[in-house]
Amino acid sequence: MKKISFLLKHYKTIFALSSITMVAVCCKSTQSVPAAKPAPINFAAVPWGAPAKISLVPVESDVSIARVHWPGTTRDELNEGYSIFNDKCTDCHETKNPQDFTVDEWNVLMHQMGRKAKLDSNQYKLVIHYILTKREAVLGPGK
Repeated sequence: MKKISFLLKHYKTIFALSSITMVAVCCKSTQSVPAAKPAPINFAAVPWGAPAKISLVPVESDVSIARVHWPGTTRDELNEGYSIFNDKCTDCHETKNPQDFTVDEWNVLMHQMGRKAKLDSNQYKLVIHYILTKREAVLGPGK
């Protein structure tokens, strides 16, 4: 009986403390979590005045990178590789960024995905040359 009488006597205090505790718990659970740090952007690879997003479309400087590995490569070939990559690869999944995988991983992925996309040997060559060129353009040589 004493417990009930104590509760009735102090119900305002108990209610106030309960409310403050509830607000404190709710506010703590809605605090924002710091976002993960975005990957650094190689601004040297972004044309002057372009948005900070890396463009996947081949540019003239990509041709010189490609020619180091495959002499005689043209911008038209890189554009064709990009078109195939953009058309065929997005049929089943979102576009992957060339810098997301190592050269070895791209070779394995392209071997598997090239068959699924039914690429002929020329299309395969154009796509892998495009991907590895764009990867080097973004990350730099030897990375």
